[in-house]
Amino acid sequence: MTGRGVRPAAIAAVLAAVLFSTPHCGKPSDMSAIHALLEKSVALAGNKDARGLMEFFAPDYVDFTGRDPAGTLRLITDYLDRYRGIVIHLLGARVGDVGPDGRASVECEVSLSHGAAEVLRKLIRYSGEYYRFRIDLRKSERGEWRFTYAEWQSIGLAALFPESLDILKKLFPGL
Repeated sequence: MTGRGVRPAAIAAVLAAVLFSTPHCGKPSDMSAIHALLEKSVALAGNKDARGLMEFFAPDYVDFTGRDPAGTLRLITDYLDRYRGIVIHLLGARVGDVGPDGRASVECEVSLSHGAAEVLRKLIRYSGEYYRFRIDLRKSERGEWRFTYAEWQSIGLAALFPESLDILKKLFPGL
């Protein structure tokens, strides 16, 4: 997958972390912990708490462009400072097996928008831009899941997972 610069995808990449709806594989406790990590990440990003979000990144994290945690913090902070009213909707997610080595991967999709109030976006059925992420996670020595890698790309409505479309239709009836 490839990105197109530092557009709204930048924050989404970090969130991409960010993100899933239903666990499909792995131990229930691992899936619950990964799900909690993603939910917390989305909440922190939505509250513009980039530093808090960075606590979920492994020290050796790198994205597909080679950004390390410090570079990612700059990217997210810049995005959050430039835009008001950021709204992130987690759409579909597909979680790979949790390996015996304490690693897992997630492929998920999000809708990302900013600007006018959420109510107005729903009235005009503007659901934002769509991004698909692939995120790798690793369990730390303390048993906490951390992001180790992320890549993302902008996708169109027609390319969304079927489960993402279902979620989007519930969020934006009549879409």
